[in-house]
Amino acid sequence: MEPSKSNDIRQTLRELLIYAAMQLVCLGLTFGVFALLHKLTGKVLLGGAVGCLTAVGNYAMTAVGVFRAADKAEAGDVAGARRVITTSQTLRYLGMIAILVIGAKSGYCDVIAMLVPLLLSRILIYAGELFRRKEG
Repeated sequence: MEPSKSNDIRQTLRELLIYAAMQLVCLGLTFGVFALLHKLTGKVLLGGAVGCLTAVGNYAMTAVGVFRAADKAEAGDVAGARRVITTSQTLRYLGMIAILVIGAKSGYCDVIAMLVPLLLSRILIYAGELFRRKEG
């Protein structure tokens, strides 16, 4: 593996860890709010965990898709790169929908607690960008 690609992977893993840590902090705050409202139950804990893992998994799979697409684009297959991105996005969204529907329909997960990490996802990605710009 060439050095720049290795650095890209290392940087992406670092960003994934930062994102996961921010998700965990927000999950803790979410649980705190539920506790203050006297609504913290096993369903909330499981729903929050499922939502958090889904959001972090989506972030990781996005990175994998981008690396695959970049490899195709570098090889000159721009159409293939577009297909990789489109397929990755479609499969990720379908997977997230399936996880959320199963969690909600099962009755074991609190729907709001499942959705909070996903709704905060974009904000946390922007926050991660601020950290990256300050350091690099």
